Amino acid sequence: MATLYISTGGANTNSGCTDVAAGDASIISGSAATNVGTLVTLDGSPDLSGLVTSGATQSSINLSGATNANKKIFWISAFDNTAKTVTVDTAPTGTLGAWKIGGQWTVPASTGMSTIDAATTFRAGDTIIFNDSPVSASQIFFTARAAGTGAAGPITVKGKTGVRPVITVTSTDYCFTPGNFDLWRFENLEFAQTGASGTVLLGGDTATSHTYYNIKISDGGGVGINIQTSHSRLLMSEVSGVGSGGVQFNNNGSFGLFQGNYIHDVGGNGFDVTTACSSIFINNIIDSAAGRGIYLGGAYTSAANFITINGNTVYGCGDSGLEVADTDAMVTLTNNIFSENGDAAGEYNVEWTAGTAQIISLHGWNVFYHSGGGGGANLLNLTVNAQVASSEFTTDPGFTNAAGGDFSISSTSPAKAAGFPGAFLGGPTGYLDIGAVQRQESTGGGGIAGYGYTA
Repeated sequence: MATLYISTGGANTNSGCTDVAAGDASIISGSAATNVGTLVTLDGSPDLSGLVTSGATQSSINLSGATNANKKIFWISAFDNTAKTVTVDTAPTGTLGAWKIGGQWTVPASTGMSTIDAATTFRAGDTIIFNDSPVSASQIFFTARAAGTGAAGPITVKGKTGVRPVITVTSTDYCFTPGNFDLWRFENLEFAQTGASGTVLLGGDTATSHTYYNIKISDGGGVGINIQTSHSRLLMSEVSGVGSGGVQFNNNGSFGLFQGNYIHDVGGNGFDVTTACSSIFINNIIDSAAGRGIYLGGAYTSAANFITINGNTVYGCGDSGLEVADTDAMVTLTNNIFSENGDAAGEYNVEWTAGTAQIISLHGWNVFYHSGGGGGANLLNLTVNAQVASSEFTTDPGFTNAAGGDFSISSTSPAKAAGFPGAFLGGPTGYLDIGAVQRQESTGGGGIAGYGYTA
């Protein structure tokens, strides 16, 4: 469970086990090494007394001449400062050549992380920290070949605190793909793919439990992130500038949590659930998707799958704000604002396909509004029970500046203090605002500052 530090510039010789560019000069020396199994003998009489053999600061060694597939960095589990040997996690092969302990590791130009991503380089619980934006790669930047575990934790890839490094691929390849490996976590990174087509991030096909937190996808020819992993989470992240859908979720029978995300200015659907996945959408803003805001297109069974859509704002999508395409989908739709979605006849703020989906579903405490009339003025395309609930509104939600991306509401908005469960309970205080953005009230405004809890 150690940390590997990644940086740009300089010679690509350090092991990456410290956040110091040059490493510890007292133990960085030598031009050759010999090995017997996992025991590596170093030349140059280095001082090894400062090595750490376990934990988050565990030392590693870069054996530049090793011929192990994609493996140049080896974790040090023991050392002998008299014999000048280190014991590494995997037996190196080949003529090992120059070696270096400590310091930041530099990503090679055009190849991304492919030179150090073998199964035994990263282990469950390890953390990879990008100090800055690496050189762009012309191929898949990062391919997972190991998994996290429940005991040791996930493998975490993140940007340094206070920095959001940009991972760029100049082809149509992915910036990252986990293959079939479980428990990876990404945070505080930006991903850009400048090719004409292709998915930016691929979430694997049989892997489970990936987390994407505070990431940004800013460019891509195809889908922003295609989550094929079971039990995955996309949290507090931004997706824009992609040619196809923002987020696609298509692992049949799996579960996904999508909370606090900003999906905007994407081609295709904002959220595109293409198979029968149980999904929770909480406090997301979906703005100006060319297709639908949220599309539930899987073949659902009401007993096996559930969809919760709560506290979201869906605005200005070219097609319907929410479309439920299967008659067996069971949806709970509460505390959402759907405004100005649909720009042609047959498009709606919210629509269910003809059948039973809207009967077995629940909707309440929502705002549905369209200023343009025509097809877009429809609130719900239901075969039966088409009435708007008594807890719902059809008037202008009163955004501060929706065209400029500010979806806070005014003090006269019908969404003010009208959300569930506050409105349901009927108390004088504790009401939630409908939509993704809660008002910021002063401490003298009758509620808890910053949470929009007002009478």
